[in-house]
Amino acid sequence: MNEKGKSIWGVISDILLIIIIIIAIIITVMTFTSKNSDMGIGNVLGYTPFAVQSDSMDSGEPSGFGTGDLIISKEVKDPETLKKGDVITYTTVIEGETAGKKIRGYNTHRITDIIKAGDGSVYAFVTAGDAVGMEDTVNVLPDEVIAKQVNSGIDENGKKLTGMKISNFGSALSFLQSRTGFMICIIIPLALFFIWQIYKLISMFMTAKAESLDEESKQRVIEEYLAQQNKENSQDKEDK
Repeated sequence: MNEKGKSIWGVISDILLIIIIIIAIIITVMTFTSKNSDMGIGNVLGYTPFAVQSDSMDSGEPSGFGTGDLIISKEVKDPETLKKGDVITYTTVIEGETAGKKIRGYNTHRITDIIKAGDGSVYAFVTAGDAVGMEDTVNVLPDEVIAKQVNSGIDENGKKLTGMKISNFGSALSFLQSRTGFMICIIIPLALFFIWQIYKLISMFMTAKAESLDEESKQRVIEEYLAQQNKENSQDKEDK
């Protein structure tokens, strides 16, 4: 491989390494923050990526998203700030009860109405999937809200805004968050990279040592040659 090829490969490998390290940091931070979260949801600086698991929001519009997509949501600290049209992720019962315990999961739907309490505060949110065509039978309580999709909502004309999302990346994130995916995509590449760096370091050391020995050999030959010349000159003078 010529020098230009080595240079290009070096740049590509550096970029891939940076991407792998960033992903590793994000997943690690999300893992630690999820342990400290009451709802078990990790976040990075208040932002959480959610892998979409159903097509209930896949309306076919630019604002829609479906199975395998990734949405970026911001943690909701004050549910009172939410508005009609916002897309929220919230806890919900997904499998009824098992052994007397409710099995809870997460769902992401759009707020279609807000029910107020007598004092004017939010009592509950009415939600619906954009692709379902009907409102959910169970309302969402304020303390069940986890996050709101970034940039989601409706404009002054009632048009749905396109929230932050990455198409077809949700499945990849789910795989990366699994033990197998993290091992294959993060741990093994990083291990191979560090092994390669150690190999390069050893090679550079051996090359430098060889060059140093070559220089010493050259210097020794020169010194021997000069010594021989001096000896011959001395003998010539004695003969004269």
